[in-house]
Amino acid sequence: MTAVESPIVASKLGYGISDADQHFYEAPDSILKYLEPEHRHAFRWIEMDGKKRLLLNDRLYVLIPNPTYDPVGRPGSMVEYFRGENPDGRTLKEIAGPPMALDPAFRYREPRLKVLDAQGVDLCVMLPTQALGLEEQLWEDPPATVACVRALNRWTQEQWSWNIDNRVLVTGVVTLIDPLEAERELARLIAEGCRVVGMRPGPVKAPGVNRSPGDPVYDRVWAMAAEAGVVIGMHAADTPYTSYLTAWGEGGRWYGHKVSSLAEIMGIYTERTIYDTMAAFVAHGVFDRHPRLKVAVLELGAGWVPELFRRLKVAYGKAPQNFAHDPVQSLADHVWVMPFYEDNLREVIRHLPVERLVYGSDWPHPEGLADPQDYVADLAEFTPKEQRLIMRDNLRSLAFG
Repeated sequence: MTAVESPIVASKLGYGISDADQHFYEAPDSILKYLEPEHRHAFRWIEMDGKKRLLLNDRLYVLIPNPTYDPVGRPGSMVEYFRGENPDGRTLKEIAGPPMALDPAFRYREPRLKVLDAQGVDLCVMLPTQALGLEEQLWEDPPATVACVRALNRWTQEQWSWNIDNRVLVTGVVTLIDPLEAERELARLIAEGCRVVGMRPGPVKAPGVNRSPGDPVYDRVWAMAAEAGVVIGMHAADTPYTSYLTAWGEGGRWYGHKVSSLAEIMGIYTERTIYDTMAAFVAHGVFDRHPRLKVAVLELGAGWVPELFRRLKVAYGKAPQNFAHDPVQSLADHVWVMPFYEDNLREVIRHLPVERLVYGSDWPHPEGLADPQDYVADLAEFTPKEQRLIMRDNLRSLAFG
């Protein structure tokens, strides 16, 4: 499958942008529309203090302050915070300012396509938002977890379709909590034309069992993805890593952007989870058994790359017999990484080829960029050719190469 060149051009760049991380906000009935009656106890809307709130498995969903997304934070309103430009110690609420009414382009296909035209984006990966917090609150009920993910996928396909003219690659979601159900859902997504499948990083947690994604029980999932040329998108999400904070005497729930200093320093919700996940993919032989598998690391930054490459070299030097291939080369061959705008990319490309960096704006999330073109200013130390690789060509190679 090849992408058709588009006349859409980003005015600041002179070519169209390839954006690996755009999102839509789900409608309140997105999951309920297709959720089977026997699982509706696990996903319920309630009224609390005059507001519509979401209960997952009888626990309040707190990852996102307003899960109806109306009102919602303005695109790019938290950039100062995430760049660490807050010398006066303002609260995140003060930095972000008042929320805005939901723009139809944040949720629906046709108005969003017009926004993409204005942004100069001629290829993007479009991801859901609510899915980022589902699995961690539903894991104690695997059938309900599977059912909610399946229902969300059906709503997404209905509202967006999976592939809009090789320009918008809409992400389906697969949970690994039940290996056989993961195979079934992935097979359905592939049959419907889905090209990018989203998963959360971290170990797979189910009642009475913890597994690595490199457990051979998932080999059929990775083989199906590799055979179909589907990209596995590992995206930031709520994970079992909140248990680290519990072990250190802090609360064990993620309240979205309300992150403790310890969680921030440990990288509990970003670098730590993907570092360990990619270590498991390599050490447990996923890429050895599935040499055509492609993984994109989305909205988890690139700060983890130098240390993981260092540890892979150490492990390989000590016990090369434990690896079928050089683990450093294996990671570089199979993984594409979306950096944060605050990352030191010169340090990253000392380890990972620039051809493995993809750009993502996170639009319209408040922690992302208000204008996807603005990231080119963070690439000032790169040559125009390298800038184009990151801003355009690398994602096209990943998706269509």
